[in-house]
Amino acid sequence: MAQSTYTDPQGEKVPAKYVKPYDKQRDRIALRIVKRWETAQASLRRVKAETMADIETLRGMAEKTEGVNLGGAKGNIQFRSFDGTVTVAYDVQARTEFDERLGMAQQLITEAVRELASDAQNADLAEIATRAFTPRSSGRLDMQRVRELRNYKVKHPKWKQACKIISECERKIGTREYIRVSKRKSGDVRPIPILLDLAVLDIHEGEV
Repeated sequence: MAQSTYTDPQGEKVPAKYVKPYDKQRDRIALRIVKRWETAQASLRRVKAETMADIETLRGMAEKTEGVNLGGAKGNIQFRSFDGTVTVAYDVQARTEFDERLGMAQQLITEAVRELASDAQNADLAEIATRAFTPRSSGRLDMQRVRELRNYKVKHPKWKQACKIISECERKIGTREYIRVSKRKSGDVRPIPILLDLAVLDIHEGEV
């Protein structure tokens, strides 16, 4: 049955006879794509949930029959199939962020760099500091670059104070789970990761 009306971005109903054929086709394609992606997303959620359940089953089995706590306190675990061709790795990584004091650290480092500018030995510090506090394309800072500022042997008191603040203002806000599965065709070849990332999938792989 043909669609009688289309809803525009302002929420207004537009009779189908006033909608261009191209706009109708674009609408159909967009809705078809989003439905496909939502279905795939739900499928991936099931894959992750079932994988996690299997890993927990293995943990329970190891503790019950072998008296072993797989993964230890951190929970990280890696195991292989009997023939060694399949490897499953489960990693738990802490999610952290810097609180509002990072702005104070940035200001102190900026002042230290300005005051050290006359020293030729420290000429590259400005570039290092700028790179550390320049957001990535996502809009977030590269936290590792900020942390690395503490590794430079800069004797200026403001730099030292800033590094102390950086150490104190990072806080844990949760954890993120990573599951990686790889498979090798035989025990003596390099394992190939099974990637669930559309950006790296080859749609022609497996075609004859």
